[in-house]
Amino acid sequence: MKAAVLNAGKLTIEEVAEPRPRSGEIVVKPLACGICGSDLHAKDHAGHLCDLLHRAGFRGFMDPSRPVVMGHEFCAEVLESGAGLKAGDRIVSPPFLNGPEGIVLLGYSNSYPGAFAERMLVSQESCLRVPDDVPTDIAALTEPLAVAVHAVAEGGVDEDTACAVFGCGPVGLFVIARLKALGHGPVLAVEPNPARARMAEAMGADTVVSPGAGTAGAWWDDLGLPQGLSAAMAVDPALRRRSRAVLFECVGKPGMIMALAQQAPVGATIVVVGTCMELDGLEPAFLIQKGLTLRFVFAYSNEEFAAAFRMILDDPERLAPLVTTRVDLAGIDSAFAALAGGSGAIKALVKPAGLLD
Repeated sequence: MKAAVLNAGKLTIEEVAEPRPRSGEIVVKPLACGICGSDLHAKDHAGHLCDLLHRAGFRGFMDPSRPVVMGHEFCAEVLESGAGLKAGDRIVSPPFLNGPEGIVLLGYSNSYPGAFAERMLVSQESCLRVPDDVPTDIAALTEPLAVAVHAVAEGGVDEDTACAVFGCGPVGLFVIARLKALGHGPVLAVEPNPARARMAEAMGADTVVSPGAGTAGAWWDDLGLPQGLSAAMAVDPALRRRSRAVLFECVGKPGMIMALAQQAPVGATIVVVGTCMELDGLEPAFLIQKGLTLRFVFAYSNEEFAAAFRMILDDPERLAPLVTTRVDLAGIDSAFAALAGGSGAIKALVKPAGLLD
């Protein structure tokens, strides 16, 4: 079968062995798969990414010196009937699979191909069938949306919370969509890129500003959530329109956590979703004085993946604007380059079967 193979920093279309299922696994045909920010880093800095995951104790993560077929944000077609599924059904699934060497992450495994291939293996018990009225491209957004579901849950957001999302790439946009789907807010979006700022509005952000515009401080003050200690101690409780603030860091660059600590209202929670791949510095005493909470989040549970899928089923068209690029396997290199170059592209989908809309 054909697959986009990552080897030594290059993506090439190659013939690879057909996957052979073990007990509990089924063969499926990927129909659409998103390109994740981690995929971009893995392509150009695989050694760094793998060293980090290995040091964190992920034994099933890929060996960067060996070829790998990436792709973990997928919707796929079942090829053989059995165990409640029939040939032709479309499914989504968390990209985790229990292989011979333990838990592996599909798309970052040397043993199992990811969804940038004509066929792949998934765990049969993890499959969720996609209804006929849900477009394939939208169903493929379930996995990245699950990351946002987890981040919002870990932030402890409720009806008495004001939220700010810093960075409106795909992760930040999914966070905004999740917050608004739950009826939470108000939501402030902070984003310098005009195309992404417009997309933040489309996802439901109540206010969208550029970084450094000075508007964020006024926005928090209007809610009765001052950024400074003296102002917070003097504020009239009757003027508080919300009792707490949650800030989502979705940029993933050095200095962002301290920048948000400076801007955060006293007592706020900062949920770190963006993956900074470099060493970064913090001034703990400053965070202590403002009573800030840092919450680092990764992945999601099976229940949160299912919650993301239910959100898509409830309103399939809500997330449709996020898909801005579609390519087949032959166009995968150009899609990676466009995303890495910071163009107006938001979410790029790879169609391994070549069925471009």
